[in-house]
Formats: sequence, structure tokens, C-alpha cells
Amino acid sequence: MSNITKHIDEFRKYRLSTIVRTNSYDNAYRIVKASHEAGIKFIEITLTIPDAYKLIKTCSQDFPDLSIGAGTILTLEEAKKAIEHDASYLVSPVGDIEILKWCNEKDILFVAGAVTPTEMYNLHSNGAKLIKFFPANSMPMNYISIIHNPHPNFEFLATGGIDLSNIADFIKAGCVGCGVTADLGGASESIAYEDIVKIAKQYVEKVNSVK
Repeated sequence: MSNITKHIDEFRKYRLSTIVRTNSYDNAYRIVKASHEAGIKFIEITLTIPDAYKLIKTCSQDFPDLSIGAGTILTLEEAKKAIEHDASYLVSPVGDIEILKWCNEKDILFVAGAVTPTEMYNLHSNGAKLIKFFPANSMPMNYISIIHNPHPNFEFLATGGIDLSNIADFIKAGCVGCGVTADLGGASESIAYEDIVKIAKQYVEKVNSVK
């Protein structure tokens, strides 16, 4: 089994990732730790975090049972540097074909962003196995099911505006899983660690409740 297929199968199983986006390195690490304690298996560390590459490497070492990804990848140079710092998969808000082809050659999962059918088709036809549907909350809830009518083989990770109120709806609509910033990956420094764990567990329970 390829590394890309393995990651997608695990996404399909757990259906949830924490997208860590905060202005503090220490707070970002705290969110990763809390997500781990709550049972979340996928963590996306965005490159907008201070010392993001260091954080990716540290978390990959400290939490070897997690899949630590790098998010907000915009250039091939960033992609290569993230992999050098032990990122296990890459995520981008845009559909960069150069990065996609490089990742496919290296058997690295690259979840590139798209919102229109043309963008999605362009990614899929160039080898994308999982597409980041972003920003997810910019479209009506039945958008994914409409896309799946002519393109049932498209697989989506929904991100952007996902929270406890709608995460189940996106999974029911046919997304492989969802990435969450909101009150989880974007938790402020003022929120107690125990409360972040509690929030993370709520997301796990909500996702697990979807049959």
C-alpha cells in the first residue's frame, strides 16, 4: 500500500484533523498535545505559526503516533522544507500542480485546495487523490453532493468554517473528513488546557456519532 493511500484510508477512518493556527508557538504545541490526549490522530500545523517547521519536527518526535501535517503550503520550497522537518503530509489552500506532481513522485499526500468544479477536476486529472474543499462554508450544504453527481470519484477534506454545529453535516454530505480550526485549532492562550481537551473530545464524539 502506498503512503498516500494509507493516509487517505486513515483519514476515512478518523474523519477529523485539528488545523492549528495561532500566533504563539507554545500555545500551538499545547493545542497539539490536547488534541492528542483527546484521541485526534491528524494534526495540521500551519506555516503561519512562529517557528512552524521546528514545531512540526518537535511534535513528530514527541507524538510519534500522530500524523503531523504541514498546512498553508504555497511553494515547492516550503513543501520540501516541511518534509525535511518530518511532516507526514502537506495541505494547501490553493491548487498548485507543481507541488502536487512532486508529492506524487515522492509518495507524499498533498491535499490541495479547490472550491469550483473546474479547480477540482484540474487537481484530480493531475493526480490528486484527496482535495481540500476550501472554504467549505462558502457554499450551500448540498454542494458536495451536487459535485458528486458527475464526479463520484472526487474525495474531499472539508476545511474553512467547520465547527461543532456543522461538522457532521459535511461528513454526511460525502466528505472523507473535516479539518477544524475554530475553537479547537484556533484556541486562544486564555483557554485552559483542560478545556481544550474537552473541546477536542466533543469533536471526536460528534464525528464518531455520524454513521
